[in-house]
Amino acid sequence: MDIFTLIVIVVVFYVALLFLDFTFKSCSHYPYLMLLQKTGLSVGPFQLRWYTTSLNRLILKMSFWHPKFQTNWFTFGSWITICLIIPSICLVIVSSAQLCKKIFTESTSEPSNNHQDTFLEPIVPGINLPMADLGYYVFALMFSTVFHELGHALAAIREDMHVEGIGLIFILILPVAYVHLDDITSLPSSKQLRVMSAGVWHNIVQALMAYLVLWLLPYMLFPFFLVGHGVMTTQINQRSGVNGQGGLVTGDIITKLGNCDVHNFDSWIGCLNHIKTSVDSGFCLSPEFVQHHDETKPVHYVDEYIINCCDPNSKTNLCFEYIESLSNPQELPNHSCLNVRKVIERSTSLCDADNQCSSAHCYYPAIRKNHKLVVIKRLEKNEVLFLGQPTELQYISVTQYVPKTDYLSSSIPESIEKFCKYLIMFAGGLAVINVIPCFYFDGEKISRVLVNTMLKEHVEHLSVRLAISICLTIFGSLILFIYMILGFWSLIKIIN
Repeated sequence: MDIFTLIVIVVVFYVALLFLDFTFKSCSHYPYLMLLQKTGLSVGPFQLRWYTTSLNRLILKMSFWHPKFQTNWFTFGSWITICLIIPSICLVIVSSAQLCKKIFTESTSEPSNNHQDTFLEPIVPGINLPMADLGYYVFALMFSTVFHELGHALAAIREDMHVEGIGLIFILILPVAYVHLDDITSLPSSKQLRVMSAGVWHNIVQALMAYLVLWLLPYMLFPFFLVGHGVMTTQINQRSGVNGQGGLVTGDIITKLGNCDVHNFDSWIGCLNHIKTSVDSGFCLSPEFVQHHDETKPVHYVDEYIINCCDPNSKTNLCFEYIESLSNPQELPNHSCLNVRKVIERSTSLCDADNQCSSAHCYYPAIRKNHKLVVIKRLEKNEVLFLGQPTELQYISVTQYVPKTDYLSSSIPESIEKFCKYLIMFAGGLAVINVIPCFYFDGEKISRVLVNTMLKEHVEHLSVRLAISICLTIFGSLILFIYMILGFWSLIKIIN
């Protein structure tokens, strides 16, 4: 399912929901009206709203857990939030510059695969987010926004404010939590900062906790999963070139890719990059082996560059080119047709133009320029031989968590990893965006209190201090607006 199919389904769902809501309300359908009243649900244009006061008592009880600790907690959080304002503004400006450079560079030249990733970028399912991760996307965003508003509610109760209720709005598929509080302007500046900074502070803590869980996950799952002993294949796309008879199967544990050792997911990615950029290596073979296993046919050119000396129908043999040693020249055939698996098994070492073989001869596989011969070693299984473009190996999905028993699924740690990564992404993003002085964001109220407090002794008139805070808010809103325009522009270019 692509992004357009998802949009159509969501729009049809909300249109049908609005139609039913209008129909039942127009005829005063009593069961429907009672359902809305009891559940706190309400339907709007492309949004579904839920509001309740039933959780007020629970939040009130939570606010009395270790009250002194909570006061210090929110005080410390307010200082951290204030220190985050300037770095967040700088981060948005730098991200906007990167997006601008990315847009105009790719419009005038070919897209480069080695460009620097943007620090902060909008994420849309189906465009720069896999549709398969839509569930993680929604739940991580919901958890982040709920935890954000919970921070506001707890801090407000600690400052003797009344919480009227909490709610959750689904705008299309995006969940947004909110909390209704009393007027906060009557509180002293320090208390206002504690309440208004609590949401950002909770998102910072949430992102740090998710990062900690992600870092400790291999140790937490050690009794059930092996980590650091290779990667296990979870899905093999048909385009990978290693799918089918004699290739990889789901559940294989890969320990080596060519001459690169694979221990975990990071080393797997490193080995893939190494294969793409490394120079082809030859194999050191003895003259006796070549003489006994040579099955050379009449040499012919496949194209302008590729020579074939094997039977075209053979799936096990490959033409190898003899590289003559400068120090010990031998008059041997330039090409020999050899069994690839036997070559790998009987090769004494790898060789290249600068490192010739001792008491053996160097043979290079005669393959296309952009192709590689890669030996994929598996745990407790024979090696898999891959011949093709190295980019095809990227179609293999792997995990670094190998179950110790057949009853465990590798999808468990993968799900935890994905959820933690999205929590870091959304919680960190909400913290950065919310702290910027922008209309309707927490940063607007925080900057107003800071300006009023810091300039009270220097600027006598309250209206002047208010004007300064409004100017800061306009500036923050402008840079955030520019960032959003550039972000969605880059997404539109991806679609096109």
